[in-house]
Amino acid sequence: MTAPANALDRSVRRPPAVNRRHEFARWIPVGAFAVLVGALTAVSVRYAPLPPLLLVMVPLGLAVAYLVFASPVLAAVLLGASIVEVQDVTGGHLGLHVAASDVLLVLLTARIAADVFAPRRLPVLRALRPVALAVLQYAWLILILLVLHLSFGSAGKSAQRIELFAFPLLVGAYIALRGTHMTVLRAYVFAATVLAVAWPVLNPIGILGSQFDKNPVGGFIASAILLILATRDLRRLLWCLPVLLVGLGLSASRGAILGLVVGIGAIALMNAGGARRAVIAKALAIVAVSAVIVVFLPSGTTARLTNFSASGASSGSGAIYYRNQFYHDASVVIAAHPWIGIGVGNYRAGSAANLTLTTDPHNVFLLEAAEGGYAFAGSFVVLIFGAAFAITRLRRVELAPAAAGILLATAAHGLVDVYWVRGTPVLGWLLVGMACGLAARTTA
Repeated sequence: MTAPANALDRSVRRPPAVNRRHEFARWIPVGAFAVLVGALTAVSVRYAPLPPLLLVMVPLGLAVAYLVFASPVLAAVLLGASIVEVQDVTGGHLGLHVAASDVLLVLLTARIAADVFAPRRLPVLRALRPVALAVLQYAWLILILLVLHLSFGSAGKSAQRIELFAFPLLVGAYIALRGTHMTVLRAYVFAATVLAVAWPVLNPIGILGSQFDKNPVGGFIASAILLILATRDLRRLLWCLPVLLVGLGLSASRGAILGLVVGIGAIALMNAGGARRAVIAKALAIVAVSAVIVVFLPSGTTARLTNFSASGASSGSGAIYYRNQFYHDASVVIAAHPWIGIGVGNYRAGSAANLTLTTDPHNVFLLEAAEGGYAFAGSFVVLIFGAAFAITRLRRVELAPAAAGILLATAAHGLVDVYWVRGTPVLGWLLVGMACGLAARTTA
C-alpha cells in the first residue's frame, strides 16, 4: 500500500509522537546553541561598547534566538518584517554590513541544521533539487575565487554573498514545508506598506538615516506590489496597493519601476488562461492608478522619474552621469582582469576627487565580471535564469509566478543599482525556496 499524497503535509503539520524524555534531551543542545547564538548576536549588534547597553542587548539577542528556535509563527513574522530593515545592526563594528534579516536568516539556518538531527527532520535539501544546479555552480565559483584571492576581507564578503541567496533558499523551503510561508509574506507586505508611508515623511528630516536609500526602498515597495499582484492568498491586502504605489512614486527610484515592469511581465507569462487575464487586468488597474498618482507627485519627483539624460543640473541627470562613470571604471577593471577578476568583495574603483570612488559599479553584471572575470558574470546569469527556468516547471505551485517575477525584477533593478546588499535579493530567493518547498509538499 502506498502512502497518501498528502503524507508529507500531515507529517509537517502533525509531527509523530516521540518519547518526552528523548524530546527533552534533544532540546538540551538546541537550547544551548540558541543561548550561544543569542549571546554572540547580542555582542555583535551593540552600537557602542557601553556596559549598560550590552546588558540590554544580551537579553534581547537571547529573546530573538529563543523565538526563532521555539516559535515558527513569530519567527516567520520577524523574518517577513525584517527584510525591509536595511540598517547595519552592527554599527560598523564588524566591517560587514549586517541587517536584521541577515541575523534572522543565520538563526533560522541554524534551526534547520538542528532539525537535521531531529526525529521529524524535514526534507529541505531534497525540496531544493529543481534549483540545485543553478545555485551550486555559482557557489562553487565563489569558493574557487576565494582560493585564488584569499584574504580575510574576501572570505567575509564571500560568506555574506552566499548567505544572501543560499540561506533564503533553505529558509524559504523550510518555512513552506512547515506551512508558515504566508505569515512571512503578509508580514513583508505590511512592513513594506509602513515603509511606503514612513519614507516620504521621515526621510526628509533625517530620522531614517543615510542607510535607507531611495533605491532599495523603491525595490522593497515594488516587490510588495508584485506579491499582491501574483498571490491569491494576499488578495485581502489589496487595500495596500494604492499606498504602495504612492510610496513607489515618492521614492523616485527608476530602477524599482523598471523592476516592477519586468516582474509584471514575468508573472503574466507564468500564468495562463483566466489567471493571466486576471493579472493583466490588475496590471492595467495599477497603470491607471499610477497615472493618477503621477499628476499629484511633486514636480521635482516627476522630473526625476521622466529624465533619462546625463546632461543637465538636475539630481536625476547627476545620478545617470555618475552611473556612466561607474560603468566606465568597471570596464577598466574588467579589461585588466578578464579571466579571474579581482576576487569577491575586493572591488574598489573611481576617484574620491570627482565623487566616483565606489565598491560597487551599480550594475550587478559588471560587478560579477570585475570580481571573477567573464566566467563569473556568465555564472551569475545562469544562477538567475537557471533558477527562473526551474520555477517555470513548477508553475502550478501558487507562489511560482511571484517567485519568478520578483527574482527577475530584482535582477533587472540590479542592472542599474546595487544587487548584493543586505535585504535586496532576500525576498526573491526566499520565494524560490518557498515554491520548491510547496512543490515538494504536493508531490510527496
